[in-house]
Amino acid sequence: MMIEQSIICKLLDAPDLEILHSNSITAEMFLTCKEEITFILDHYSQYRQMPDKLTFLSKFKDFQMLDVTESTDYLIMKLKEAYIYTKLVPVIQTTADLVREDSLKAIEYIKEELENLTREVPVNANKDGYDIITNAKDRLAEYKKRCEVKGLIGIPTGIPKLDELTNGWLWGEELVVITGRTNVGKSWIGEYFPTIAWNMGYKILFYSGEMSREMIGFRFDTLNKHFSNAGLLNGAGTLGKKPETDGGSYLEEDYENYISQLSQKSGFIVVTPDDFSGRKPNVDEVEALAKKHGADMIIIDQLSLMSDKRKADIPRIAYNNISEDLFLMSKRLKKPVLLLAQANREAVKNRKKGQSPELHDLAESDGVGQNATRVLSLSVIDGTLKISIKKNRYGINNKEILMVWDINTGYLDPLIKDNPQEETEPDGKEEKEESGGTKDYGF
Repeated sequence: MMIEQSIICKLLDAPDLEILHSNSITAEMFLTCKEEITFILDHYSQYRQMPDKLTFLSKFKDFQMLDVTESTDYLIMKLKEAYIYTKLVPVIQTTADLVREDSLKAIEYIKEELENLTREVPVNANKDGYDIITNAKDRLAEYKKRCEVKGLIGIPTGIPKLDELTNGWLWGEELVVITGRTNVGKSWIGEYFPTIAWNMGYKILFYSGEMSREMIGFRFDTLNKHFSNAGLLNGAGTLGKKPETDGGSYLEEDYENYISQLSQKSGFIVVTPDDFSGRKPNVDEVEALAKKHGADMIIIDQLSLMSDKRKADIPRIAYNNISEDLFLMSKRLKKPVLLLAQANREAVKNRKKGQSPELHDLAESDGVGQNATRVLSLSVIDGTLKISIKKNRYGINNKEILMVWDINTGYLDPLIKDNPQEETEPDGKEEKEESGGTKDYGF
């Protein structure tokens, strides 16, 4: 029992369930503290954060909080050892009975049971490789899980066609790079995705290297409830058309009511260089904040406004280092990271208007694209946003999605809703760059 109590105490001091997930620990492995671990898992599933100790102790008044100094690896090993013992004893007893009847049948039985137990309780998971043949049933279980959620196994993007192509922003190793030319709207799209996620109950950490927290907040209000961004910035009395009304307008009192309700909630943390004494943060500093706030998604706006902890003098090398560190951070935290990166101006200045930047145009560094799991390239054509998937490590590549984009009120809708197969420009059709509107909203 002391081992289980110690692990629970460590969990209550942690920002998330990483201790369990990274060691393949399930609630069934807690033999004496099953109610306690189930409560923690249920609380995290419902509220996307760990219960604090007061909440936990109000439920389990007799639980003894411990000052745990033992290593996590040792505690996990002892927990697995105890669980395996309880599983092995009946197997050995049954095998002994079978030996008296048919020794060959006993061998087959114990072999199958040991294989099942090894899959259920990996002691040194994957350190000696993984047999995709013997463990084929794992894939069947994964497939069935994907069937239940219709393939959407990550955080929804808010764009159904993009969800179909990406399966959402994935847990684990996920560095999504969003790129485009200057003033194309990267920062808006970079905030659109976490706004969707926040509305679904996920916690957000948003690093803004250029814009103030007030500007990020106003954009959030536009994307979240479609208040006119220009009206908010200009202090207008009317703030755009009020949804689901017959021509009604948002007024100042509507915004006040919205803010009053919104301020009762939490979970969208914005940090700027001001939070780092006016300097650019490195990846380690961002990771520390992500752990502190229990972030489910991390957004970096943008690559050039981060510092390289390895202190490379050449921008190309520094950008490669930063993107690599962000990918490794995603792997450690098992949380998706969205990185905004400027396309190389020299590489795209003479390109056909409306054409999306390619992977080699990314921030003067091929390494950024190589470190990314996905790359979304943005362009604007006559008021239509084109999202081009230039890299998709886990799915279909080189696809385009066209969205009607009302920038000022934050509406983003499919250009063609009935037949998504026709959402690409016909061959030979001349593309024209959006000539107005984008720069007015601070892209």
